Amino acid sequence: MALAAALCLLFLPIAAQAQKPDPGKTRSVEFQSGGATYSYIVYTPTSYSRSKPAPLLVMTHGCQTTAEEQMRANLINPIAERHGFVVLYPDVTEAHAQQPGPLARCWRFFDSNSWHHGQGDAAAIAGMTNAVIGSRNIDRQRVYMAGMSAGSFMTSIMAAAYPRLYAAVVINAGGAYSDFSCIGTDAASLPASVSAERAFEESGDGARVIPRLVMGGDADGGIPPACATKALEQGLRTNNLVLSGEQTGPIPLEPSSVREVTTPGRYDSTVSSYRDADGCLIGRRWMIHGMNHYWPGGSDDPELASFTDPMAPNGSKIAWRFLSKYTKRGTRMPCATG
Repeated sequence: MALAAALCLLFLPIAAQAQKPDPGKTRSVEFQSGGATYSYIVYTPTSYSRSKPAPLLVMTHGCQTTAEEQMRANLINPIAERHGFVVLYPDVTEAHAQQPGPLARCWRFFDSNSWHHGQGDAAAIAGMTNAVIGSRNIDRQRVYMAGMSAGSFMTSIMAAAYPRLYAAVVINAGGAYSDFSCIGTDAASLPASVSAERAFEESGDGARVIPRLVMGGDADGGIPPACATKALEQGLRTNNLVLSGEQTGPIPLEPSSVREVTTPGRYDSTVSSYRDADGCLIGRRWMIHGMNHYWPGGSDDPELASFTDPMAPNGSKIAWRFLSKYTKRGTRMPCATG
């Protein structure tokens, strides 16, 4: 199967490792959804206080990866410590873990049942998100989602199926809504305009502008870089449908600015920003030159070398810097930044 063959390139297993514990509290929880048992890890920073609402970041892993491995590899928890947000790491069911070959532990982003509100993996991730919101003092205006690879495809899905839940999203080495065939074929597998229309229809009455950052390497051997770029275009087009009923405006589909970012001792990047007529940031494409199918930066533990690329800029910092600009209230036009 083309999808399975391509996934062999995408998601390599990560070995367990001993790592210095984060200072906050880490809790593992089982969660029931659709008659299946999922699980998740929630990280609560030491700065968290029941008296003050905290932001929540949902970080979703790729195939052949666990929530714990994703947590240890990305090094998001230290950023959560500095900035005072809670992190949720959703995980899959035992049935997901037993999927064949490279699909093992894979979110079912390739299954149309998981593309819709109240169904499949989308319902499970939303349920886990709401469970954490209910168990912590979370600022509902500042709930965000990010994903790696298969988790990024799910992030595109969640932005469409649950637009009232997430204020902004980050996609790393992933694709557009319902565009899973981009993996096994090429960037032209599903036009961004079709994916954008599907996402808008899925959002229904809850449709709203959702800013998105798309990261990834220009040497990605798993997800063609053009597929990730299309994920950004899909988001812009869907946002335009929310605003005007048309896909090509009022948010331009061409970047308002492009800059080169040099990181000493690491790969350089090209950063393209997309702003509305008031100059407010709606989308960003962060292309990392020379990086393959990895999370940028992250742990330099040799046992995680198949998953992270420490030569890349710190993707977790980049992601939080983008996400923290937004509240759901602030993404109402005419300006998408609070």
